[in-house]
Amino acid sequence: MYKFNSIIIILLLAIIPLTSCDDLLGVDSDRLVSDEEYRMSTSSDSVYAIFGLLTQLQKLADSYVLLGELRADLMDITSHSEPELRQINMLDVNRTNSYANIRDYYAVINNCNYIIQYLDTSVVEKGQKFKLRQYAAVMGIRAWTYMQLALNFGKVRYFEKPLLTLEDANGDFPEYSMEELAPLLIAGLEPVKHNELPLLGYLENYNAAYSLFPVRFVLGDLYLWMGAYHNDQLHYYENAANEYRQLMYDRRVIVDKNNYSHWVALNNTISTNANLYWQRALTLTSGEVITAITCPTEYGQHFMLDTLNNQGRITASQVAVGNWDSQTYYMNEASNTQGDLRKYGSLTYSATTNKEAVTDYTFSGVSSPDFQIYKYKIYKQNVTIYRSTLLYLRYAEAVNRMNKPHLAFAVLKYGLNSTTVFNEKIVPQSERGPGILPIYMSFSDLRFNNNVGIRMRGLGNMDQDTTFFVMKAQATMTDSVLFVEDLIQKELALETAFEGNRFHDLMRLAIRRNNNAYMADIIAPKHGANAGIIHAKLLDRKNWYIK
Repeated sequence: MYKFNSIIIILLLAIIPLTSCDDLLGVDSDRLVSDEEYRMSTSSDSVYAIFGLLTQLQKLADSYVLLGELRADLMDITSHSEPELRQINMLDVNRTNSYANIRDYYAVINNCNYIIQYLDTSVVEKGQKFKLRQYAAVMGIRAWTYMQLALNFGKVRYFEKPLLTLEDANGDFPEYSMEELAPLLIAGLEPVKHNELPLLGYLENYNAAYSLFPVRFVLGDLYLWMGAYHNDQLHYYENAANEYRQLMYDRRVIVDKNNYSHWVALNNTISTNANLYWQRALTLTSGEVITAITCPTEYGQHFMLDTLNNQGRITASQVAVGNWDSQTYYMNEASNTQGDLRKYGSLTYSATTNKEAVTDYTFSGVSSPDFQIYKYKIYKQNVTIYRSTLLYLRYAEAVNRMNKPHLAFAVLKYGLNSTTVFNEKIVPQSERGPGILPIYMSFSDLRFNNNVGIRMRGLGNMDQDTTFFVMKAQATMTDSVLFVEDLIQKELALETAFEGNRFHDLMRLAIRRNNNAYMADIIAPKHGANAGIIHAKLLDRKNWYIK
């Protein structure tokens, strides 16, 4: 393992924001920044500093997706994959792997610490404390980056002050696991969660508005992880649900039926034509993307995900393809078919198949089609981190663990609004409780009227289905919770495949259940002849982390 100071020495110059503004910190580029040389005394100083931070954040985009997907069950390598990708796929990443460079994470954190220390949040401009909002934004990025660091590497060195000198770098820094780190990050975010930056605003001309991590989303995730480590303490799940629901309310985030794919009806039956609107939800302009790391390469930034995809060095696993193919699309009681239309928008044929996907929506016309990941083409050198359906799925995961499985199931099938939440057949009184609903269950506001079930985005009129996707009666509440949690896990695979979440989502569920085999059983089948090797690795938690 690297000594920490050997990493930080590399980072000392990384605190200089890499923008087009020359000599941003007012120092020579070949020496360290002193404590007095840059205190962000003007508005432009702080904005440029955040631009520089976002430039550093771009270096994590490839890593976020590849470490989150190749180690899981939905993305696979090909015969064209280089050794670094094969290492990730086989859970055997060495310290020189460029997609697992721990220095890049600490560089972002050091940038955040620098801004946090020197940003004067008391300044009032045009009647508003804009820098207080900037402070909250940087705290959100810092917490998210620390969370990724802990989830990928197992242990992190924790420091809150910027490291500007060799003496700083040689300090004695505590080492924390995710379980130990989360309370520290939560304590830092709670006081600033009311100071969120608007989705658009003073940074929108840089697309940077999408690079801001809503504090409430990050907080919800941290509480969800704490719940996994302390599954008997339901207040963690309630805190998560409250943060997620408040973000839904503040940002007017819904699962909009207008962004769904569906077969065109002909004489009340399924025709051969489809309207494929779901892919619109993946674009930055959809209104559904909450956070994305924008990675324009015209300024010399290194971004590989689209190249890896176009060159066939990564692809969808057969497990992922099977997930979509095995779903039942429901139009009405008499008309249904196999296949989830979200497959189109997630995948497309590569050029080598000489077949246009638009002429074959279910990809059934080729026995062994050569796929590319279409999401990465839609992203256009952006990596989506948070979007609306992920927010609702995380909410469902939280409330399900609060012994409200029907409420969680409603997220998948019906959508949350005043009609569904107060429908006894959908959410029984036992889950609503007596008196006024808690805030995290409040969806009566008009802004939620068009909320629909997530499965309706690719599987038809699921809210009317009484045969295929139903809440099956279970012997105990524990069984009901596990039943719905499995459905949420499967829905995550259908809705958010290839977006970078998968490995950690499975990790969180395995930790919560205290069952390493849960994760191993899901991931190992992707590996065919090597399934036994991978299964054995995943039974040992030390192999969940990069050495």
